[in-house]
Amino acid sequence: MKINKILLFTIMLQVLILNACKPSYKSPLESPAVTKASEDTPYKFDFEQMEEDVGTDIQSAGIYGFINDFNLTGDNDAQKIIVNFDIEDNVSDSAIEILLTDTMRFIVDEANTQDFRIDGYTNEDFGNLCNIFGVNLIVKSGDKLITEYNIEKGDSVPFDPTLTIENITG
Repeated sequence: MKINKILLFTIMLQVLILNACKPSYKSPLESPAVTKASEDTPYKFDFEQMEEDVGTDIQSAGIYGFINDFNLTGDNDAQKIIVNFDIEDNVSDSAIEILLTDTMRFIVDEANTQDFRIDGYTNEDFGNLCNIFGVNLIVKSGDKLITEYNIEKGDSVPFDPTLTIENITG
């Protein structure tokens, strides 16, 4: 019995010693290193990724069941983003306005994710994306043009950044 206790104590002591000597993993970086491109580096967005992420954001909002089709393309050389919506007939102007406001939020968020030089949107503005890129927002129902916004590079975004679905349904 005494030998069993001594043997058990010896095994436990060895396990403790081995664990104490075992090196623990430590990241070579003390804090995350984020690189930000220099101001004169051209902006290069991945528009396929942007379309996928903005489309996912629109779907996850859960309030845009009236959208039949969504397409986002862009041109880094021309510094232009083009968004096309095909929606059902008889959608209210306020629903279209909140859709386009949210779309601008999602585009700015994705642009900020891809390039930290792009400021994120706030309740006061949509960041600096439209100072760098123009954005065309086109809403059609079939072949009928419902509305189109051509935000030229340097123009301000014509939507209220504080607009939410809660503001409309109040």
